[in-house]
Amino acid sequence: MSISTRKGDEGKTSLFTGERISKSDLRVEVYGTCDELMSFIGDLRVNCSYFNEELITIQKKLYRLNSYFASTKDKEKFLLTKDDVDFLDNLLNKLESEYGKLSGFIIPSESKCAAKCDICRVICRRLERRAVEFAKLEDVDKNILRFINRLSDVFFMMARVIGKKENGVCRGFSD
Repeated sequence: MSISTRKGDEGKTSLFTGERISKSDLRVEVYGTCDELMSFIGDLRVNCSYFNEELITIQKKLYRLNSYFASTKDKEKFLLTKDDVDFLDNLLNKLESEYGKLSGFIIPSESKCAAKCDICRVICRRLERRAVEFAKLEDVDKNILRFINRLSDVFFMMARVIGKKENGVCRGFSD
């Protein structure tokens, strides 16, 4: 089997459910951004030794989310649930407890691993913007939007916790 089918040469791609759509379609932008996030999480996992099990779980959930957006029918089997959102809420509570009180703005630069978390956070925020935009065109399950929103907060706090562990400080600024 060859990876190159040449079917995309004319600017079309196949969805998970078989339909052909333009590569510039917002649906493709959403699942492409999710794929980008999963790849950066992979980079974070192989280059940093923090939160590996949690990141694997997140990648698996994002894979389901990706399948949801790459489908036009039978999407229910890819839905994220309240339990998936609760997983992130619980992780966020744990990270906030470990870090302590936040004060002021944070400059993303505490360490190499913290910076990788911040890159994941901003890609996640872009994914959220695209998913919200897509939700104006088609119904998107609320747990999916909640999950993406919580996930960016998790990456923010992972970066803070890692920065504190590696450098003992978080560089903030105030005017």
